[in-house]
Parts: sequence; C-alpha cells; structure tokens
Amino acid sequence: MKHMALGLCMLSQLLLRQAVAIDRGRLKEVKVAFIGSGGIASAHAQRLSKLESVKIAACVDVDEKKAAVLSASYGATGYMDLDKMLKAEKLDAVYVCTPPFARGTEVRAIEMGIPVFFEKPVALTMERATEIASALRKHGVIHSVGYMWRYLDVTDRALEELRQSGPVGMAMGQYIDPFWFPRDHWWLYKDKGGGQVIEQSTHVFDLMRFLVGDVTGVAAEIDNLIIGKEVEHMTGEDFSIVMMRFKSGAMGVVCSSCASQNTFLGTAVRIIAKKVALEHIGHARTLRIFKRDHIEEVRSQMDPLLEEDKLFIEAVRTGDTSRIRSSFEDAMKTLEVTIAANRAASEKMVVDL
Repeated sequence: MKHMALGLCMLSQLLLRQAVAIDRGRLKEVKVAFIGSGGIASAHAQRLSKLESVKIAACVDVDEKKAAVLSASYGATGYMDLDKMLKAEKLDAVYVCTPPFARGTEVRAIEMGIPVFFEKPVALTMERATEIASALRKHGVIHSVGYMWRYLDVTDRALEELRQSGPVGMAMGQYIDPFWFPRDHWWLYKDKGGGQVIEQSTHVFDLMRFLVGDVTGVAAEIDNLIIGKEVEHMTGEDFSIVMMRFKSGAMGVVCSSCASQNTFLGTAVRIIAKKVALEHIGHARTLRIFKRDHIEEVRSQMDPLLEEDKLFIEAVRTGDTSRIRSSFEDAMKTLEVTIAANRAASEKMVVDL
C-alpha cells in the first residue's frame, strides 16, 4: 500500500507538470517582471522586447528612479516593493537582476510557482544558494542561470573539438577589465559583491567547467594592489590568480584584474588538449583552433544574451527545459569554486571540493 500511495503521488505530480506545460504552451503573451532594475536588467529587457509575444509587465527596485526608468521604457509598472508587485501582477516569469548580497528575495516568486531566470552569481554564499535551490526543487519551478557563453555556437564547436581530441592537460583563463565603477557602487565592497572572482570572473570559471569538467581543488592569491590606493574604502580585489585541479586530472589557472586602465582588456579561455589547442574569446565570440597542420578562426554572429533569453522564454511557454544549458544546481558548482578561491587566498591553503 505504501508503494502504491507513493506511485500515485508521483503520477499526480507528473500529470500536474504536463498540465502546466500544456497550459504554458497556449500562452499568447509571456508576461515578465524584473527583480532589480539596473544595467543587466536593461540588457535583458532590450532583448526580450525583440521576442514575439513577450510583454515586460513590471519592474521592482529599492531605487525608485531605476524602477521608474526601466518600466517607462517598456510601458511596464514600476514598484519598490516585491510583495506588492507579486500580488498585483499575473506573471509568467521573473528575471532576478539584483546584486549578489540581495539574492534570496526571489524565493517568494518561486513559492508562487513562477519560472525564474537568475543572473550570475546565483548567491553570495553557499548557504543562501542552498536555500534557493531547495525552494526550486520543492516547487518544481522552471529556471535558468545567465552563463551566456555556454550558448554560443563556437562553444559547441569547442566541445566537439575536445571530444575528438582526447584528454585535456591544461586550461588557462583570464578576465581583464578596466576600472569603471562609480565610487559608491556596491561592486567595490566584498561583502556586497563578493569581489571580482565571484562577480565577474565567474563567467570564465563557468566556461572552463563547461568545457573541461568539475573542479576538485583550488589555491589562490588575491589582493588589491593598485585601485585600493585610489579608492581607499574598496574591499574587493583588483588582482587575482586562482589555480585549480580538475576531476579529470587537468590543471587550470584563471588570472583576473579590474585595474588595466584600458591598456590591456579581454576575456578568454585557452585549453591545451592531446590533439588540439583552443582559444575561446568570450566577449569577442571567437574561437581559435590550433592543430598540427592548420589554424582556424571561427567568429560567431550570435548574441548569447538573446539566445539564453529566447530559450528560457520557450521553456516557459512549453515546459520543455531540455535546451537550457545552466541549471541553478550546476551554477552552484561554479559559485563553490569562486568562493573556494576567496577562502584559499585568505587562509593560505588549498581548498578541496
């Protein structure tokens, strides 16, 4: 009887998910709201506005001006209170675009069964991320995480080249950026943004995980060597070197800086495997393939942000999440690596994962 009851329960959940999928498949208009109305919300809103039958219905932010500006741009309603927005609006999806320290408020939307798109990083701590992941599992909510480089066609090509090549020996990543933040921006403070490794370089760590596999150990040196002399209250780093060992046995290193002052910029992941060497240049959407007898350069015409938005909205419509490339629980593994880097640097130790 116990097994029969369990079977009936599982069947009822399956039928419910199928019913929700069918209902979403009939959606003529997907109504989207933004939790957080800053720059990354604006970037997604621009792309969502290009998609057929997507309506940006609402925006919420603790900064009334930001909510007002974003909502006015798309004929949406602006709010300063999340609960008020969720109560007033009938939403089909929400985009979480808050700073890392503010993550967790979206659980209210998850508990209402609303599909969620999360910007990276998914949280500032593993404890907070675990709370959000638990809510997602409990309520079976469709979701995606904004690691956009996974969606590039050149990333597909890189995966195929590595499949044909044999084992990877080394992966080298970089995230070099000029310092452009206003002097009062939350990004400057490690307790709010997590530092460059967690908030910016996370894209490089994630792409390396996607191409090479999971990480088992981390060592790091992280410091504020230049910007800290100009912005005395800044607690985030401006230089970091993070060393990793992958589960496959491959070695990895990621070098990051936000202090280049426009003299040297760029994001890249370089991989040396048995029969091929690859250079994946994220922001340039370019892949260079080095083999014994030739060098090939492939440039993508895709907008990866648009692609991840399009596939998330399609999942909301149909209930089919098979084309979403970054789940919350997988994104937690990238967060774990970057948190481990901070710990390894502060405690002068190798952190095992």
